[in-house]
Amino acid sequence: MRRLVGIVSSLCLLGLILHADDKSSGAKPKIVFVLGEKEYGTLENVPKFFEDLLEPEGYAATFILAKPEDEVRNDFSHLAEALKDADLAFISARRRAPEKEDIQALKNHVAAGKPLVAIRTSSHAFHLKGQPAPVGHDVWEEFDPEILGGNYNGHYREELATITVEKRAESHPLLKGIGELPKSNKLYRVKPLADSTTLLLNGKIEGHEIEPVAWTNEAGDNAAKIFYTSLGQRSDFESAEFCQFLKQAIEWALD
Repeated sequence: MRRLVGIVSSLCLLGLILHADDKSSGAKPKIVFVLGEKEYGTLENVPKFFEDLLEPEGYAATFILAKPEDEVRNDFSHLAEALKDADLAFISARRRAPEKEDIQALKNHVAAGKPLVAIRTSSHAFHLKGQPAPVGHDVWEEFDPEILGGNYNGHYREELATITVEKRAESHPLLKGIGELPKSNKLYRVKPLADSTTLLLNGKIEGHEIEPVAWTNEAGDNAAKIFYTSLGQRSDFESAEFCQFLKQAIEWALD
């Protein structure tokens, strides 16, 4: 395991945050990675993705890591502070309830027109299925429909879905140079999307309806640029095409 991934794993156990130095003296923006899910290994895969594709180009990063254990699963310590000078927020979380000031800081980030990129379980990142948040914490059940522009309502089982480019999006800059993406299981049911979205990728399981897999959106009065994809499983991060697609999504959001 590479140096950065090893560091992140150790810090995750301590419930701390990791700062990745900006090697180009501020030439590239700062990304705050908000990670809090255990099923798809993004506590390891996302930092490795950053190390391999973004850090060499001088991007700066702060990683906010919430451990999966029950007693600390909602601990996104220092998130509000990190977002103050963030250029982009990257979310990979599942059914967490950060402290109220951290949720408010995320809302303020989007309200200010700053971009946000989210993957996989982030469609229900701050949704506890109607259960109350712990004292001093909060949920954001409208995050999916109002910010991402999606409509998560479960997923298919283990059948593999073929991923294809939406015909009307073939010339979208986010898809430039992207070849065939790997098949994906547990395809999300997310229709209908908000009218404000631009569909990029679809997923199709034989015998079932086509489902949106990746899209962009504009959120809030200041039209924050949003990207979301229901991809982001362990096998996806093993695909060079997926990692390049995710990198281009970040570049598009920051443009």
